[in-house]
Amino acid sequence: MDLTAVADASARVSEISQRVASPWSFASVLSQVSQGAPLDGVQAQPDAAAPTSAGNDLTSYLFGQRVGASAAGGTTRGTYGAASVTSSATGRTAAPAGWADALPAAGQPYAGAIDAAATKAGIDPRLLAAITQAESGFNPNALSSAGAIGLTQLMPGTAAGLGVNPTDPAANLDGGARYIAGQLDSFGRVDLALAAYNAGPGAVRQAGGVPDYPETQAYVRRVLGYYQQLGGTL
Repeated sequence: MDLTAVADASARVSEISQRVASPWSFASVLSQVSQGAPLDGVQAQPDAAAPTSAGNDLTSYLFGQRVGASAAGGTTRGTYGAASVTSSATGRTAAPAGWADALPAAGQPYAGAIDAAATKAGIDPRLLAAITQAESGFNPNALSSAGAIGLTQLMPGTAAGLGVNPTDPAANLDGGARYIAGQLDSFGRVDLALAAYNAGPGAVRQAGGVPDYPETQAYVRRVLGYYQQLGGTL
């Protein structure tokens, strides 16, 4: 038996278990770690409203034996199916003048920066605002236990890849806008792009839609709800 490999696996499980205990998206972390992403580069998104899984769920994630999972096109073992959170919106709609009037008080100071970042990335500023509200509640100093930073909760590795300083509010919004724009380019729909932002694009492709992760389901619903409140259409 390769004891080095066993020790490495044990350390990896320990690290994953610690992340399960945090309020940040367990599904996002596991999806990306399972694809070989370094732990310090995982783009985990916050989802304080949805409980994380542990125990048997951890075992099934690690060994690909999720019970009762159904993928698009049939029931399979070890994969998640596409879930019922859907939207035909493209996220590219131009927002009308005065859209920012509907922002909550905490978001008002960032209306101009949100509009500028969204316009630069070619996305609906109401979508970026909705993501920001869900991710940080418009708190530029938000820091997750997993290390996600700022208004759009960028992981350091993601921010570095985008070439932005995540501690700078305008730069953070610019990075978040470009990241979600890339997911819109890949998936063509707001709901799928949001699922990719939260759980990772690989999970969305595997499921053939929004993955049936409770964390991701709650996240997509929450962002779409904020988007509608700001006048966005689904």
